[in-house]
Amino acid sequence: MFSTTIMKNNIEILLDLKKQRNAIILAHYYVEPEIQDIADFLGDSLALARKAKESTADVILFCGVHFMAETAKILNPAKTVLIPDITAGCSLADCSTADELQRWKSSFENPYLISYINCSTKIKAISDIICTSSNAEKIITAAPKNKTILFATDRYLGGYFKNKLGINMQLWKDFCIVHRSYSEKDLLKKNHNHPDAEIVAHPECPENILNYADFVGSTTAIINHILHSNIDKFIVLTETGILHQLSKKIPNKQFITVLNDSGNVNICQNMKKNTIKKIISALEALQPEILIDETLRTQALKPLDKMLEIS
Repeated sequence: MFSTTIMKNNIEILLDLKKQRNAIILAHYYVEPEIQDIADFLGDSLALARKAKESTADVILFCGVHFMAETAKILNPAKTVLIPDITAGCSLADCSTADELQRWKSSFENPYLISYINCSTKIKAISDIICTSSNAEKIITAAPKNKTILFATDRYLGGYFKNKLGINMQLWKDFCIVHRSYSEKDLLKKNHNHPDAEIVAHPECPENILNYADFVGSTTAIINHILHSNIDKFIVLTETGILHQLSKKIPNKQFITVLNDSGNVNICQNMKKNTIKKIISALEALQPEILIDETLRTQALKPLDKMLEIS
């Protein structure tokens, strides 16, 4: 009862601060349940990018990881963009530098670089267009046919659409450590124990995992697929934060998680750095604030706007 009272008081403080600051709280599906429940808008990368651009708030508080808050700032230069924990990075976005990507891009004749939104502002700035897992197929299909198509930063996401579309596309080497770590052995075990379950997977998973999937899609696509499915049991291969919304919307269905290679539940530690206390501190101090050099921001804005136009 005591902890519940504290939480209630914290929520009241948060809501009061949000009103004072004219702030909007955006959150990704992978953050903790209590943050999902107080967010003004919950979504995947594409939906959050759109919502950030549409916002009339003075302050955007982004509960996710660093590249997501950077994307909000790129789209909203006049707004104050906050992130509860400045150290909440992304294993994929932090893997490679823009210099490495630029050298790779320059090694091809007539290149056209499609970059996954899970990348730094500097990588966005050297890209021809950005994509998310929700719109990657549309973005890749719309790419100029007279160009050498390059895909960064997630090699498994790019590889999935390369195979699905049957196109010649060069892939960068990086990957999401969370989706890369699913144990094929544990997946086979869960599949054997639950033969009536449908396997749903995010396209950031490697090919050996995706080969077992009955459905492959973005976070939002997975949620919508399960919501409208007649199946009652699912083996879910994406970050466990998604299960909170699924359990709320359809409590009568069963969701089974697959362990990682170390035998543990597969979670994004960076997403879990977002907490109610840190949100309150951020709104009180208007820190940590996302700041981006204006020249760099305008360079990164072009491929983002191009993505939003096509999407």
